[in-house]
Amino acid sequence: MLVAGTCLAADPEPDKEQARRIAEQFVAGKQAAGGNPQEGHEAGDVVVADLDNDGEAEIVVLWTLYGPTYWHHGVAVLAKQGSRYAPAGETQDALGLVEGMKVAGGVIELKTKWPAANDPRCCPSIAKTLRYRWSGGALTPVK
Repeated sequence: MLVAGTCLAADPEPDKEQARRIAEQFVAGKQAAGGNPQEGHEAGDVVVADLDNDGEAEIVVLWTLYGPTYWHHGVAVLAKQGSRYAPAGETQDALGLVEGMKVAGGVIELKTKWPAANDPRCCPSIAKTLRYRWSGGALTPVK
């Protein structure tokens, strides 16, 4: 699935508004492909960064799938392919409750919460930081 987005040669990196539109188109594609009318997808944090130092900016999208009684988060990297950005990789890891995302030095950092033994499903209480590096077309955990 290609994601529509323009990025002119004179402007090698999309601005924040363009990146948000591209991310929302990506999430709309996930929604259309999902097949369950009770589920909804939403783009959360969107960051533009050159993750692999190749001179081309990638768009990192933190997204959420909402179901009737469940939710989960995902992180996707959209890379420039010709004049468009297209999905280039996603983490398949469980991410817990993601409270925020930042990207620095090619590392995607997620601030998360995980459930303790007696936590209700809604309210995890154990803070964890997850880190991923984009390399070789894949998101890999950083220890």
